[in-house]
Amino acid sequence: MSAHEETPKLTTVHSQRIFFLICWVTYFCTYIGRLNFTASLAEISMQAGFTKSALGLVSSGFFIGYGVFQLIWGFAGDRLNPVNMVFCGILGSGLLNLAMSCAQTVDLMIVLWTLNGVVQAAVWSPLLRLTLERLPDEEAMRASVRYATTVPFGTFAAYLTAALCTLFASWRTDFLLSGLFMTAVALIWKHSMRTLAPVSARKSPDSKKVPSSNAKGISPGIWLILIPICLATMVNGFIRDSVQTWMPSYLAELHGLDSVSSIALTLVLPIVNLSGVYIGTFFNNRFFKNEVFTSAAAFLCATLLLAPIALGAHLPFWFALILFGLCAAMMLAVNTMFVTLVPVRLQFTGRTSTLSGILNSATYVGSAISGYGVGWLLESKDWSVVLFSWMLGLLLAAAICISIYRVWSRLRERMK
Repeated sequence: MSAHEETPKLTTVHSQRIFFLICWVTYFCTYIGRLNFTASLAEISMQAGFTKSALGLVSSGFFIGYGVFQLIWGFAGDRLNPVNMVFCGILGSGLLNLAMSCAQTVDLMIVLWTLNGVVQAAVWSPLLRLTLERLPDEEAMRASVRYATTVPFGTFAAYLTAALCTLFASWRTDFLLSGLFMTAVALIWKHSMRTLAPVSARKSPDSKKVPSSNAKGISPGIWLILIPICLATMVNGFIRDSVQTWMPSYLAELHGLDSVSSIALTLVLPIVNLSGVYIGTFFNNRFFKNEVFTSAAAFLCATLLLAPIALGAHLPFWFALILFGLCAAMMLAVNTMFVTLVPVRLQFTGRTSTLSGILNSATYVGSAISGYGVGWLLESKDWSVVLFSWMLGLLLAAAICISIYRVWSRLRERMK
């Protein structure tokens, strides 16, 4: 294929829908294979007797592996076969989940879960690149936004499975079932993409997303605006995964709920989270028309939502749970803006996978801090200190976004 030819797209509605469905299920299963540990954390702590800080290191190991290798795999995703990268990532994660079901020590868990982060990092950026290559422009944009719904649905499925396994079997059964499911999805992905994304219908590894005569690369100006966006994205990852990881412990400690009830009630989070995708996209498309400003508004809303809990108001557990859920929804709105829409807006650079990898990596730097950092704070301080630290981070991220939204607006206008 000539470097100046456009990549052929899927032309029929049926093939486009099948392609999206396979991609959605594939990315959905990554949340099954990463949040199962988070959902089972309180039960593992009680049954295995591990400390919160030790289990926090397991979570941090995943986030570190994921965050570091997002950079590596994101760069590779613009050059290597994206179908094979996604296949290896899903299959590897499935096998590591199976190994986790047999782990007896926290040290082995740290190693396995860090490796799980490494292999799962090979999924998102190549998948986004493949979506932009195979779907027409408007459909690719819609599909990219809809991938964000894998977060709440994947979270719901992970927590529901964890609750059922804890109730009827054990937390080890959760990892076993997750590993088997991911292995099956990996095989379905490999078989389906032979038809939906054959090598002959995709670009050579050296070609760009757009014709090479138009691909501009990542200019110094884009790098400069990416730095503050990455800082805000780090806060997004910190808050998002802090809420997700520690909510069962919060409900168990402050409201006296057992581990099964805590996990089950946390299922409210993904249901509310789903609204974040559509609220963020609606306000961005209808009113703000600026992903950075939309993110600033979401950060400020999340700060207000946490304020009643942080100030020590005596709230019923169900109301506190809803506030946390809405806060998490705001973080999902930010994640959609930064990790999905910003790379798509910058696809003219021909480096969609690289940009997505950089921003996703920044997210998981914050996530890594949340794993051990919150566990350490809870052992040395209390929940009020944790909540105020979250609010401070949210305000800082909002200030960063407000300071650069005009620059992004000008860049966005030049992309049209």
